[in-house]
Amino acid sequence: MQGLYYVLVIISTVLFSLQFLFNQRFQQTYGTGMKATQVFSLYKSLVIILMMLLISGFKVQFSWFSLGMATIYAVSSIAMGYYSLKAFSVANLSVYSVFSMLGGMILPFFLGVLFYDEGDNLVFKIICCALIVVAVLLNIKSGKQNKKALFYYFAVFVLNGMAGVISKIHQSSTSLSPVDSTSFMLLTAAVSVVISAAWLLIAYREIPLIKGKNILFVTGYGVFNGLGNLFLLIALSGENGLPASVQYPLVTGGVMVCSTVISTIRKEKLTVREYIATAIALLASIFIAL
Repeated sequence: MQGLYYVLVIISTVLFSLQFLFNQRFQQTYGTGMKATQVFSLYKSLVIILMMLLISGFKVQFSWFSLGMATIYAVSSIAMGYYSLKAFSVANLSVYSVFSMLGGMILPFFLGVLFYDEGDNLVFKIICCALIVVAVLLNIKSGKQNKKALFYYFAVFVLNGMAGVISKIHQSSTSLSPVDSTSFMLLTAAVSVVISAAWLLIAYREIPLIKGKNILFVTGYGVFNGLGNLFLLIALSGENGLPASVQYPLVTGGVMVCSTVISTIRKEKLTVREYIATAIALLASIFIAL
């Protein structure tokens, strides 16, 4: 069964590596400000809701525990978008990416080790994580820094890590009647819709309608992001689910490798250091999956 979970995680890394293409195109046509961010969040969440309804056959489970966890997840995700915009205005973007990726790996890793008895092969896991950290750090490019950047880096580190932390807690809390994975994804998306819609109405007194190619971009992102996160939730669930201390380092390393492959296919200019970083991430990801 774990073999299937590894396949789902690998598929997720590919989907996460490709989803930025849709986000990038949306930003090029619609903008990158806070209004555009909330519009994007609103519509991609609607896509995820529809997709989860179709996958579940319109059978939705509910529990107050899951709604609470979904709310924390959604708030963290929207806050991540807000602080990302702030970081983009003052921070070194390569350093921002490093903190984002490391938060998404390190926080779930330590949660699993410290609170969910995932200490098996701990030294080996730490070595693999350290290699991935080195690989990520190799991608830092020089640039001007800003005193505010440190706060934004820390916020991004924590908020991006919260997705893995909340997912692990929800999927492991069997005594608290958690809903199934598709229902949790739907609840999270529904809370995101409410928050983004309220934000747009309060701040801008309207909910803009998107049209044309932007519908395609939002749909593509929603499908890729929704399926990627759903597969990660499934891989965490059950007694034989993957440990968070394995899954999230694997995701981080896998996204690095897939992103490099995509950049090569798109004929983007990559440095020798970036290829070395990718090779290190690939080896670490393979070892931690063994």
